Amino acid sequence: MFKKIILLAAVIATYSFATWDYFGLLQNSQGSFKAGLYYDTDDDWSQMGLRVAARMNVTPQFELSLQGFGYQFWGETDCDACAEGGSGLKDLAIGARFALDPELYLFLDFNLPIGKDKAKGYGTTAPSNHEMYIYAGAQHHKDISSIKGAAYGTEAGLFWGFEHHDRERGLELRLGGEFDYTLPSAPVTLLVGGQFWLRLFKSEYYNGNKDVDLHDDWSNQFKFWLGVSLAATDDISINGQIIARSQDLKKKAKDNGVQIGMEGDALGFVVDVEFKF
Repeated sequence: MFKKIILLAAVIATYSFATWDYFGLLQNSQGSFKAGLYYDTDDDWSQMGLRVAARMNVTPQFELSLQGFGYQFWGETDCDACAEGGSGLKDLAIGARFALDPELYLFLDFNLPIGKDKAKGYGTTAPSNHEMYIYAGAQHHKDISSIKGAAYGTEAGLFWGFEHHDRERGLELRLGGEFDYTLPSAPVTLLVGGQFWLRLFKSEYYNGNKDVDLHDDWSNQFKFWLGVSLAATDDISINGQIIARSQDLKKKAKDNGVQIGMEGDALGFVVDVEFKF
């Protein structure tokens, strides 16, 4: 147990704590490490990078995880006037999960905005927007007894972003769910999931004289994914997902072009390998 804590602490500089997924905690002081690539594109814009994560079972009811950290290779738009860039370190999210019972959990995530938040030039997107936030809520998961190998997981939480760069995001409700099915004849799990975010209150920005409301309440974000997980061994799995997301950001002319986005529109994929220890 102590050696595993040392191992996890030794890599804190490269991982992040956060809600790992919608399913059960690790058990028996087990830990895991995950590394992979992500890619997103929308019209002429694209981004790609490396993400790493780790988690560890501290007690039978309590799990810590490190997530979100990594390095973005680029985030840029392909056009004649656009710059090349968008590379740099990503933020570090810190979170924990506590099991009220084997199927119900509480979670708390805290984002440390340590990533690079300066865009290199026109058409580039920085790896971070320098937003510190808290995301808290509950999760529920259950095996489906009528379908051998099937399970679902759900999540509901509130996202509270702190002021950054003279802007403060309105409180958001976030809902998510995933259905997994492990094939009876192979160590392969198929999955499908989605998320819905809803901005409940108006965001604000400082115009140089006073705080001004944006008219972006009821903005929303949808995300859907299809994936597969291959258990190469009991301790190693290879995972892949195709992800599509769509944003509907409410705005008015009186907002003077100021926007606080959610995740935006994109089609992408994630491929990673997870090692348990």
